[in-house]
Amino acid sequence: MITLLLILALIIAVIAVIFALQNTAAVSVSFFVWQFNQSLALVLLLAAFVGVIIGLLTILPGSIRTRWQLAARNKKIASLEKEIEDLKEKLASAEQRLQTLQTIPPANQIETSPAANTSMDQPE
Repeated sequence: MITLLLILALIIAVIAVIFALQNTAAVSVSFFVWQFNQSLALVLLLAAFVGVIIGLLTILPGSIRTRWQLAARNKKIASLEKEIEDLKEKLASAEQRLQTLQTIPPANQIETSPAANTSMDQPE
């Protein structure tokens, strides 16, 4: 991708040089109180350059805001992923504990012997 951008930049530079060589006529430019004479190519290239700079400056605040939001969201994602891992560990521990409790017979169930049953069956 970077190679493609470099090739595109080179093509634009070559076109700009050809444009500058073909438009060498001097023009008078007036802007508010300033007035100067320069070649047409230089004036047009300078105007294009200023336009690019103004365009970049208008895009910059939105771009910075988007990067900050992206960084905040990435931080939130990392936090939530850590929380998921902690909850998975707790779930695994709880399942293991449940399985352990299911294999151990409860202590409150006392097996009654046949002698104990006969003494309860006889009335007093």
